[in-house]
Amino acid sequence: MISGNEIAPLTEKSLECSLFRLAYENSDIQVRPVPKKPFYANGDERGFTLVEILFVVVIFSVLAAFAVPTYFSIEKSLRIAGDIRSIAGLTAQAKLRAASDFTHARVYADLNGNTFQEQVWNKTSSCWVADSDPTNTCLTYTSGAPSGAVINLSPGDTFGFGARTAGPTLGQQPSISQAAQCLDNAGSAINNTACIIFNSRGIPINATSLAPIATGAFYVTNATVVDGVTVSATASIQTWSVSADPSQTNWSAL
Repeated sequence: MISGNEIAPLTEKSLECSLFRLAYENSDIQVRPVPKKPFYANGDERGFTLVEILFVVVIFSVLAAFAVPTYFSIEKSLRIAGDIRSIAGLTAQAKLRAASDFTHARVYADLNGNTFQEQVWNKTSSCWVADSDPTNTCLTYTSGAPSGAVINLSPGDTFGFGARTAGPTLGQQPSISQAAQCLDNAGSAINNTACIIFNSRGIPINATSLAPIATGAFYVTNATVVDGVTVSATASIQTWSVSADPSQTNWSAL
């Protein structure tokens, strides 16, 4: 019961009725009802539905299905490219080291261990030493693995050339193969190794006859591509790449 001096409280319903009454009495005023906002007991705003979330998840799954294989393919390509650049760089360094120290220097590859190392012939101790070893300690060899610090190929990369039979240049490698076996300090061949040796003039030579040769090469594969480093008789160093598929015969110079 409301007395004469009291003012009735304004409610949503009374306000709505007043607006419609005003619109009815004055045809110039148009009143459009405002849609009511849904009310939730906990006061939270409405979020995403399960269907919407699943739709977004499906979209991201499809994108990932395309992106992930591409990412791994690029990663493999970058790894083997980095390995072959490292081998080529070490080969060039061995060439310079031999000339600057007026001795022999070589890049030693452990084909089973998938490691490589630059070595210099120490004329005082009559043995091979690691170029990175300031103490010039004579190297020893255990099942092809040299002592001292070595550089590892990237995961997934190995020394080899798969099913390929021909090298990148017919003059240097008519039949593809790694460089000749390395010799230990006593001059005995070490199994499962490959070495490119330079004389004091920076020319690649045969380890036994010391004659210049043009067949020095290292090959690395990741089962998708085969990359190689070759050294000509004039000590020109070149890097190559080709598909691991033997039906693809064209080597590309890098």
